[in-house]
Amino acid sequence: MAPSVAIAITLHTCRLNMRGLLDWFDENARPLPWRIQKVTPWESLLAEIILQQTRMETGLPYWERIRSAYPNPAALANDTEENLLRLWQGCGYYARARNLYKLATTLDGAELPTSYDALLELPGIGPYTAAAIASMAFGESVACVDGNVRRVISRLRAEHLADAEIQHEATALLNHQRPGDWNQAMMEIGSLVCTPRNPDCDNCPLESKCLAGKSSNPEEWPLRRSTKQTHINATALVISGEHGVLLKARQGRTLGGLWGVPYAEGVAETANLLQGRKTKKIGKIRHDFTHKRLEITVYTSEARVDDILHHPDSVPLATLDRKVLNLHKGHLGEQY
Repeated sequence: MAPSVAIAITLHTCRLNMRGLLDWFDENARPLPWRIQKVTPWESLLAEIILQQTRMETGLPYWERIRSAYPNPAALANDTEENLLRLWQGCGYYARARNLYKLATTLDGAELPTSYDALLELPGIGPYTAAAIASMAFGESVACVDGNVRRVISRLRAEHLADAEIQHEATALLNHQRPGDWNQAMMEIGSLVCTPRNPDCDNCPLESKCLAGKSSNPEEWPLRRSTKQTHINATALVISGEHGVLLKARQGRTLGGLWGVPYAEGVAETANLLQGRKTKKIGKIRHDFTHKRLEITVYTSEARVDDILHHPDSVPLATLDRKVLNLHKGHLGEQY
């Protein structure tokens, strides 16, 4: 048998084996807003970007408020990045918001492109997001791979597969009649059934074809990717007065575009931060980023005449700074 024929038969058989997945999805898919009402490609994009690194129950209110404020890319491009960041406060991973604003301004009033390749050219759009929007919003036959899909495919094959191999397998399994629903079904089965721990193999529509499910420990796959956190000691200084708090625009990839209290990491930087002011230590907070854990000592000081103060609600603040200010308000025993 010719190799091309063998490959075609293998893929056809694989699709037949997986056909129960769409039936399961039709019956069991969560009633998410974009599944029970018609949404625009732009609204789908907002959902994908917000939910990439934010839990569903946390992300849904952000999706609702941002799509209401910016019903299309032009509406966002005509506003400021700072206003978007204010709506994004608390959602985390703020580079997503900054890239979303760049994307809207790059489109310059145009609608989203309809193909995977064109979507991939936009700021902040990677292979997963481009594939998700191309398939779900425009019906293009392209497979998307997130952590859920990676886990499902690894367990189906009971192999620790490289990213390129996972993408190849996802493409081979793709249902070309309903590519968007198929991609959602693969992610949904990973989210609800084929979970990282304690997968519900007995109620999985793919159980009869899953090699990991036949093993003694299906959790063995895929190989876990551990992220080591660096522990850092930091200092925050809350300078307050009658008209608010001293806040500055932050720089850098993590919190750039947001505002915050004066802040430093390291002994020398802390000495410079506190130099020349009468300060009082009021407590400590902890804040976690993906790659680092911050132990932040918080100091307070009275504002000088030349300090420019802001009310905290007037600018976009990161969760880190809100924690610091909540500690400060508790110390004062009053609101700003």
